[in-house]
Amino acid sequence: MKPLLGAPLLIVSGLVLAVGVGALLRWRVRAWLRILGGFALVLPGLAGGTVGGYWFWFTHRSQPEPVREEWFTGVRYERLVLQQPRPVVAHLVRIDLEAPGIDFVVTPAQPSGAGDVFADKTSGFAARHGVQVAINANYFYPFHNTHPLDYEPHVGQPVHVVGTAASAGRVYGNSNERMVTLYLSRDRRVSFERPSGEVWHAISGLGYVVRDGASVALEEDGFSRIPYARMLAAVDGTGRSLLLLTVDGKQLAYSEGLTLEEAAQLLVKQGAHTGIQLDGGGSATLVRQDARGRIRLVNTPTNFRIAGWERVVATHLGVSARPL
Repeated sequence: MKPLLGAPLLIVSGLVLAVGVGALLRWRVRAWLRILGGFALVLPGLAGGTVGGYWFWFTHRSQPEPVREEWFTGVRYERLVLQQPRPVVAHLVRIDLEAPGIDFVVTPAQPSGAGDVFADKTSGFAARHGVQVAINANYFYPFHNTHPLDYEPHVGQPVHVVGTAASAGRVYGNSNERMVTLYLSRDRRVSFERPSGEVWHAISGLGYVVRDGASVALEEDGFSRIPYARMLAAVDGTGRSLLLLTVDGKQLAYSEGLTLEEAAQLLVKQGAHTGIQLDGGGSATLVRQDARGRIRLVNTPTNFRIAGWERVVATHLGVSARPL
């Protein structure tokens, strides 16, 4: 649906409702027939009005204000709001790896004949494991998104993980030369080279976007060159801070997304030394635990152009942290 169709659809639906109700009130037939006629006229009008109203809101939302917050001990959050080169809302979580109480959880392996793990929403993972912050991680398959009644995976469906993943010393997934792996040791050290000893936690992304404090030359494909929702993970030059960048996308006038080069440059401005891209698009999800212990969305993922519809994914990275 084109953005400009939302308001006309809302107006036309209102007129249909008004005319339909007026006609029904003057229709001299049996009551049951009048009721059936009412449903036939009113329900399409209500549906059209709802869709038109939602689409008008979706394409005319104002951007939120930038914020900086201390979420937990060692966990800081910043909402970045940009107008150039297009409207963008991004979310940066900065984790002090040396702060007391910081720890990590990666989706545990659950091998079956059909996959490596059972798919879940990021919010479901965070609630189940009791972490304070969580993001989605590896690419995965099978996956398709035709419409809200035809998609996979569903929650609990077995899926295969692309690239290496590891949870508490158990390694799973499949090796892929295009993937780059972020390793987290027991003592919360980050490396992009496979350790010679134990692999404790690991997630993988589709290649480097930042190396040696600068954005890398990226492969010129359609995915990297279009504005898109993104999920990036990086470490700063000191090795002390883990940076998680979530970019909202596909939301006209609110957040239209960034190209991969733009996202990498934004990450560099935030102090990234080495960074990779994780699964983006509708999968890009950031959640946190609120003051009441409930898990809530921080960014605005879009699935089927529905704001806040969280996608079911394969793997997640969770952060455990102490309250302030």
